[in-house]
Amino acid sequence: TAVTDARAVADVLRRGYGFRTTLLTNATRGEILDTLLDLRKRLTERDNLLVYYAGHGVLDNAADRGFWLPRNAREDSRTDWLSNADITDFLKAMRANHVMVVADSCYSGTLTRGGIRGIDITPRTPDYVSKLIKHKSRTVLTSGSLEPVSDSGGGQHSVFAKAMLDVLRDNSSLIDGTQLFAKVRERARLNANQTPQYQNIRLAGHEVGGDFLFVRKK
Repeated sequence: TAVTDARAVADVLRRGYGFRTTLLTNATRGEILDTLLDLRKRLTERDNLLVYYAGHGVLDNAADRGFWLPRNAREDSRTDWLSNADITDFLKAMRANHVMVVADSCYSGTLTRGGIRGIDITPRTPDYVSKLIKHKSRTVLTSGSLEPVSDSGGGQHSVFAKAMLDVLRDNSSLIDGTQLFAKVRERARLNANQTPQYQNIRLAGHEVGGDFLFVRKK
């Protein structure tokens, strides 16, 4: 369901939240990296970026590192695998203020290792939003931890993608990444044997107090 999931997420972000979207389907490693490089060149401190990945993932136990497997990846060669370190390096170099990676793949929880952010119950004071946007954020929302995850179970979507789509469609005003995670995790855990994770991305420039914001279009 990866392509269907990606198209639906792009659609709800564009129509419901005013995102400008770039959709890659069945992309190669080079196409993914070229797109990230282009975003690195174009985005400024006034921009926010969400990267949504749906596809295959693998865990190299010996190296203790997770990888995304693009279309041209081969099981017997790492040449076209995309490592967590590659992704982190790009995010660290991005000038965008808030960056969130959403990864719906097996072993995606390796992206959260070393982070210090879990469910954070932050008081929603009147100046909450103004404080939040002052801090740079680099966060990751994953469909599971260190286990294979379901790529079905949500009708035309994966369990995780359906949960995320439902939460974004139901939201009528503003929701931050932590709130999104709590709602998505609750729905996903009811329908699959997987537990979504949400933390900052270690060594990518995250500042304590920052988070991603989804603001519904009026």
